[in-house]
Amino acid sequence: MTQQALIQDQQKAQLKRTFRKDLKADVELRLFTQRPSPIAVPGRECRYCVETQQMLEELTALSPKVHLETVDIYAQPELASDEGISRVPATAFGDKGKAKLRFFGIPMGYQLAVLVENIKTISRGVSPLSMATRKKLREINQPVHIQVFVTPTSADSPPIARLAHALALENQNITSDIVEIEEFPALAQQYGVRSVPFTVVNEFTQIAGVVGESEFVEKVLQCGVRKNSESAPVQA
Repeated sequence: MTQQALIQDQQKAQLKRTFRKDLKADVELRLFTQRPSPIAVPGRECRYCVETQQMLEELTALSPKVHLETVDIYAQPELASDEGISRVPATAFGDKGKAKLRFFGIPMGYQLAVLVENIKTISRGVSPLSMATRKKLREINQPVHIQVFVTPTSADSPPIARLAHALALENQNITSDIVEIEEFPALAQQYGVRSVPFTVVNEFTQIAGVVGESEFVEKVLQCGVRKNSESAPVQA
């Protein structure tokens, strides 16, 4: 029985043209997943692991410049630990062990565009951020963890998700996670997510809905900039 494609032929043809035109350097993707098991193990359920792998294989097959490595987190726990991956499926972009851009869940529906834009941005090495934003981001000198909660059917979520990932590409202190909440409802409950997109920065700062680049960046700066006076020792 032939496996049904998850990316439609018309969309594949369009993506193939886009990749041929826009990609310059090679791009590495890593999928953290788990092997299908005939026996359900409590705590190890993964509703869309198989489909996510199929989707990424279909996507990466569209260009010789896009490469996919698949990591079983139970067979290779040290690799998952190195990248801070504790839930699956998860897609990481960039150098092994240093990935600051992750997508948790299956990138279906509107969220596939997030992966495509990441691939293009990383390959071209050209930031989608304004010059003013890039200048401000140089001030960030503390670890910043951005989580953007999305659903496949949310057309409003991709711009915020792409913005969060772009910030992580610009500053190594920033880690950006996009989380598909239908697969991780406990996380949505933990942060009180009622609608998407919903962003949490460093656990406590929340950004509801769609906001502009400058407003988003200001919230991130509040979490990631420590003034010299804050870290200087008190003189006796």
